[in-house]
Amino acid sequence: MQITWNGLGSFTIIAKPIQGDVTLVTDPFDNETGLRFPRSLAASIVLQSHDGLMAKNVGSISGEESKLPFVIDHPGEYEVKGMFAHGIRAPKKDGTEHTIFRVSAEGMRIAFLGAIDRELTDKEVERLGNIDVLVVPVGGGDVLDKEKANAVVSQIEPRLVIPSHYETKGEKIKHESVAAFCKELACPNEETNKLKLTKSSLPQEDIRIAILTR
Repeated sequence: MQITWNGLGSFTIIAKPIQGDVTLVTDPFDNETGLRFPRSLAASIVLQSHDGLMAKNVGSISGEESKLPFVIDHPGEYEVKGMFAHGIRAPKKDGTEHTIFRVSAEGMRIAFLGAIDRELTDKEVERLGNIDVLVVPVGGGDVLDKEKANAVVSQIEPRLVIPSHYETKGEKIKHESVAAFCKELACPNEETNKLKLTKSSLPQEDIRIAILTR
């Protein structure tokens, strides 16, 4: 499995669940955020956690194999080309509709928390189940801040944490730096522009942070 970061809450995940690569993209953001979304991105699956500037640019993504991407923007259980996605309703603090996701492929389970701005309920944690990789917003403002993100990490207890929605040059939305979150969590971290994962490469004991760069 390979994971890269497009900015804000948008990641590209390429996995091989059965035969051949399957590409999944999360929360494609609008250029009005101040960041430019990649122009030539193709995917079989798009996860959209909410209908805001940070996630609604679904039309910019083309499909793979001459097919439109399968867009998942509501709760439910879905399977596309052997990759499984489970959407769980998790409204934001003000009641805005919002969905968090569990993605399963290559024997690993990834939780993508979109632009959540609060700690999870016990029911939400239970529905996510055992998670290997947690993608969590950390920059504060309209999403979790470093303290609440740390609390969510404690709720989920993943093996690897990938921060999202942190301070990035050019963005109009004010977010805290990823360094502030790393200091709060106080665990080993590494920085890379392309994360390659296998089930056997996941940390066995202490939680690790993977910081992805654009």
